[in-house]
Parts: sequence; C-alpha cells; structure tokens
Amino acid sequence: MKTPYMLSNLITDLDLKVLTDIYQDLPVLRGYCCDMLSWAMSRLDGETCWFTILNSINVIAVASLAGCPCVVLTENVSMDEAVLAKANDENICICMSLETTFDAVSLLVCRS
Repeated sequence: MKTPYMLSNLITDLDLKVLTDIYQDLPVLRGYCCDMLSWAMSRLDGETCWFTILNSINVIAVASLAGCPCVVLTENVSMDEAVLAKANDENICICMSLETTFDAVSLLVCRS
C-alpha cells in the first residue's frame, strides 16, 4: 500500500494558496486530473486530490458526493465567495495553484 501524503504537506510542497477557511489534514494517496464533472465523479474518492480548472458550484457537489477532501484549481483559477462558502460547509478544501494542471500533478508525483 502506498504511504499517505498528508494534505498539509501537499499544500506546502506544491505552494498552494488555500481559498477555504478550514480544511481537514487528511491523507491523499493520489491526484486526479479531469474537467468533466460526470467523469470525475465516477473516479474520485476520499483519498484523491482533484486537479481542475472548473470553478462552479457543481465542483463542490461532485467533490462532496465522491468524498474528495481537496480540489486544486490550477492555472490561477479562483472561485466565487458563495462557492467557497459552500465548500466550507461541505468541509472540502479548495486550493489554488499558479501551475498548469499537468505541472501541478507532476509536482505531486515527484514529491510523494
């Protein structure tokens, strides 16, 4: 079994900006890149960090249904305050990266 990578380490090592007010320091075993909501929903779980450029309320719904602990918005994408408030309500950590999706996940793979 792969050694868990803690969310706090992911945030530090990938130089992510945390956009939500709270997050749980949960283990992350893998990253997943996808910008199609239905496809991502069928592949995310409670140990997967989702990397995407999508930033709508539907992202929060998919992450919540899948039990995904963290969504990383890549390419300096941000989220409206109302969407971030919903993420806080659902205990989903939303972070932002300046990197492309490919580069952000590559950093995760290299450090985990």
